[in-house]
Amino acid sequence: MTRGQLRRALGAEDKSVRRAAIVQAAEALLHRDPAATFSVASLAQRAGLAKGTVYLYFRTREEVLLALHEQQLHALFDVLEGALGRSRASASSVVRAGLRHHAAHPEFYPLAANCRAMLDTNVGEDAALAFHRAIGQRLAAMGARVETLYPRLRPGEGAALLINSYALMIGLWQQAEAPASLREAMPREDLKIFRIDFATQLERALLDLWEAAERRGARREKP
Repeated sequence: MTRGQLRRALGAEDKSVRRAAIVQAAEALLHRDPAATFSVASLAQRAGLAKGTVYLYFRTREEVLLALHEQQLHALFDVLEGALGRSRASASSVVRAGLRHHAAHPEFYPLAANCRAMLDTNVGEDAALAFHRAIGQRLAAMGARVETLYPRLRPGEGAALLINSYALMIGLWQQAEAPASLREAMPREDLKIFRIDFATQLERALLDLWEAAERRGARREKP
């Protein structure tokens, strides 16, 4: 390797380290502030960088949060892939592995719920494309694993199951979170129907979704 190539390699490595430090700082701040109201200045301070340095790697604060959510999704996918790869993998074992992971990372839900608004308002096309390409590739690979487990599923149904699971999680979380205008009123008896046991209902709904796919896609028994 020439001296110029070495400098470029070290420069690329340094950029990767700084970018990771910014995303890690966002993760730490999110634990204290699940609504993600913290500023770029707070991100920079937490990462040990100048505020202007953050903008060298991310155009907006929302692009940092999108990168963090991508990291969260890959962590979830790792858990699900492990569950799918077990010798006695089933709908219930995969769903419960994912739910155990989420129980340890509750900050996943509010950030995921805010992602669409971020994509619509303050995330550039390059960042949005990079996010969707990375997640799309992972979904395609994992969907194929699901279809191997349940070979009667049609091509693409495995990835659709994963996407539907994500939509179900986020939609139910949004319904379970009382709006600020009603938080004090929620204990009223006439609002009882809107009080959702999120963990219980999420598990039931995901099991229904996955077990339906399991029944539809299971191998035919040989006569």
